[in-house]
Amino acid sequence: MRTALWIVTGLLLAAWTGGALLAVELVDWAGRLLASGQATDLAAAVARWPVPAWAVLWVDPALLDLGRQSVLWTLDVFGGLLPALGSASGWLSVAVWVLWGLGAAVLLAIAGVGHLLLGRVRTGRPVAA
Repeated sequence: MRTALWIVTGLLLAAWTGGALLAVELVDWAGRLLASGQATDLAAAVARWPVPAWAVLWVDPALLDLGRQSVLWTLDVFGGLLPALGSASGWLSVAVWVLWGLGAAVLLAIAGVGHLLLGRVRTGRPVAA
């Protein structure tokens, strides 16, 4: 049973690490995009796309148009701040790894407690004194 506990813990830790790697890459990519100023152009182009026919079946076209107008308004208001926000990707990557470390420590602590509890159950000793 202990072996299964550590196998599951290892798989969860691998998934947690993969998620952190993906998050760091996305933060770096978004930082480069924001710092270059291309994000404003890209978002404005996306906001001008016509509404697809399949979306009309699921969502009211007026609501989609309101969302598009909201994106354009947000870009107009905050467009000048986006390059400054792109420079924050360096410390955001560090923050992702700090959160990864905290999550990994919690996961390993839970697995360690489970390991000890499984040992007590196996030998027949009471769990809580």
